Amino acid sequence: MLLFVLAIGTSLAQSSTDPSKKADDAKDAVTELQIVVTGAPKGVPVDNASVYVRYDEPRFLRHDQEIELDLKTDLKGITRVKNVPQKKVMIQVVKNGWKPFGQYYVLDKDKMTINITMQQPYHWY
Repeated sequence: MLLFVLAIGTSLAQSSTDPSKKADDAKDAVTELQIVVTGAPKGVPVDNASVYVRYDEPRFLRHDQEIELDLKTDLKGITRVKNVPQKKVMIQVVKNGWKPFGQYYVLDKDKMTINITMQQPYHWY
């Protein structure tokens, strides 16, 4: 009988919610990211723009490793990437004829859409 009570107690203890498991799930959370790039005056899609998504990947004994994803927009000005960790990321967009764009974003949802509006460069005479 004592053996039976101990077996049930251990199985209940293992099945309860463990805070360390929640922390691991939050650490492994990823986002499906969609980035929409448009031009400022008319809102036209900016196709074939270079989009860079940068974030740091922590390592145990060494400095954090910087991860960079190099993407391109399609004809509709959209680029998609899956499995981006939910953390602070830097998104940069570069295209000839447009002012470069860069900003930090915090990814905190399973699916996110980020709208970026490119500005025309200044004219120097």
